[in-house]
Amino acid sequence: MESTPKPMIMNAAGVLVEDTRSPKEIVWERYTTLPFIFLSFIFLLGFSVLILDDEVFTQGLDKFILAGLLIIWVAFIVDYFVRLVLSTNKRIFFKRNVIDLISMAIPFFRPFLLLMYLSRLKWFRGRQGSSVRARLVAYAGSFALMYIYVLSLAVYAAERHAPRASILSYGDSVWWAIETITTVGYGDMIPVTIAGRVYASMLMLGGVVIVGATTATVVSYLSEKVQIVHRRSQDHSAHETTSHSHEKPHPNDSHPQS
Repeated sequence: MESTPKPMIMNAAGVLVEDTRSPKEIVWERYTTLPFIFLSFIFLLGFSVLILDDEVFTQGLDKFILAGLLIIWVAFIVDYFVRLVLSTNKRIFFKRNVIDLISMAIPFFRPFLLLMYLSRLKWFRGRQGSSVRARLVAYAGSFALMYIYVLSLAVYAAERHAPRASILSYGDSVWWAIETITTVGYGDMIPVTIAGRVYASMLMLGGVVIVGATTATVVSYLSEKVQIVHRRSQDHSAHETTSHSHEKPHPNDSHPQS
C-alpha cells in the first residue's frame, strides 16, 4: 500500500520544504497575508515619521501615530499566537517564525515582517535554477536595504540628543550605517550611547552575513556563466568535428587521372 505523499511548499529561497501547516493555519494565512503586508508598510511609515519628526512622542500628531503603531503591534501579536495555536508542529513553527517572535519584544524589528509576509505570496516564491538565485538576490538586497534603513533610524533616535554625539542627523546615521555594514569603518562617526552601540553590534554582525551571502551569490553566478561558456565551446568543437567527419571527398581526389 503506497503512502500518501507529504504536502510540500516552496520557501522564499525557492526550495521545496515540507508544508507542516494545518489546514486551518493555511486558511488563516490565505486571508491575512495581504492585510498584514499593508499593516507592515503602514508600521514602517509611521515608525519613520515618529523618529524623524524629532518631537516628544506624546505630543501633536505623534501621539496618534504612536497609538496606531501600538494597535498594529497588538494585531501582529494576535496573529502570531493564532497561528501558533492553529499549527500542528510547534517546534517547526518557532523555527520558521523567528522574526515574528523577536519583533514582539523589539519594536524596530517589526518592519522586517514586511519581507516575511511577502515571502508567503506564491508569485514571490522562486523556482529551481537561475531564477532562484535572481529572486534570492532581490530578497537579500531588499533585506539589506531594510536592515540599513531601520537600524539607521534606531541609531539616530538613540544618538541625536546624546552629549558628545557625532551622529547628529539621519543623513549622518545612514552614512555611518553604510560604512559599518560594508566593513569600511572610517571612524569619523561612532555611537556613544549604550543603545547606539547595541544597534551598531547588530549592524556589524548583520553586515558579515549580508556581505558573505552577496559574495557567495556573485561567485555562484560567475561560476555558472563560466560553465555555460565552457559547455558551448565543447558543443561547438563537437559540432565541427562531426561536420568534418561527414564531409565527402571530391570526385577528382578519389579517381586518379590517366
